[in-house]
Amino acid sequence: MSTRILLNLGLAALALVLVLVVIYRPGLEPETAPQAIVAGFTPGEVVSISVTREHLEQLTFTKQAERWYLFTGEHELPAAEFQVNALLRLLQTSADTHYPAATLDRAQLGLEPPQATVTFNDREVRIGATEALYKRRYVQVDDTVYLISDQYQHLINAEPYNFVARKLLAERGAITRLELPGLTLSQSEDAHWQLDPADDSTSADALQQLIDNWQNARSLYISGYDGAAAAEQIAIYTTGQPEPLVLQVVSHAPDLVLARPDRGIKYHFAARLKDSLFALPKAEGDTESIE
Repeated sequence: MSTRILLNLGLAALALVLVLVVIYRPGLEPETAPQAIVAGFTPGEVVSISVTREHLEQLTFTKQAERWYLFTGEHELPAAEFQVNALLRLLQTSADTHYPAATLDRAQLGLEPPQATVTFNDREVRIGATEALYKRRYVQVDDTVYLISDQYQHLINAEPYNFVARKLLAERGAITRLELPGLTLSQSEDAHWQLDPADDSTSADALQQLIDNWQNARSLYISGYDGAAAAEQIAIYTTGQPEPLVLQVVSHAPDLVLARPDRGIKYHFAARLKDSLFALPKAEGDTESIE
């Protein structure tokens, strides 16, 4: 075997050793027994969550009457439950690999300062960088550092509006009156829908379908509203609320955009939903497409 080949093999072996030194840190053996990163604390006990991020706005959530709200600094918005539940899953995470924090260079691991800190009530979870081999993330709770699967970075880096509930009537009960540009549906005392202006050719099923479309309307995403004037307005009355939900129609195309001025947000829907929200369903036998 030539000297050059031996030299290359030696360099390769040295490089492998250096990689193993960085990854496994000889002299510092991790504890490998599975351990919950937050012990004795369940998601049901949490009433407040804050997420402090580097270079991004802080997120503050509070639980009120079994519903989560996001405070943006100006408005309190209904939070997307699945996003909040994703954060709460941190409390149920276990790690096979964990180290005493005092034995580590936490700055090298992205924990001093942390890339983000998630605080559940008063319990902090500090989130750091990822390790090289399996791309697991370093997190610190109290005096222990854990390596966990990296399922949370997209949440930590998300903009505040990504955490707002996309369902239009997330906080509201059943619709009792719907005022749209050009037509109004109201519920009578015997729970039948009445149309104004009246149209005898419109079936009760068509009226109910339009109501259901609004009751279940869910946007693609949400953005901030700058208060620009809109020509059309919608009012939705619901059970249990003395005042209607008032929406401004910002645009019909290329996206259908409805603004909620009292909350400073806009709901963005696909333009194809315009007919299902602003027009009564076509009667059976009408061959004209409503899509």
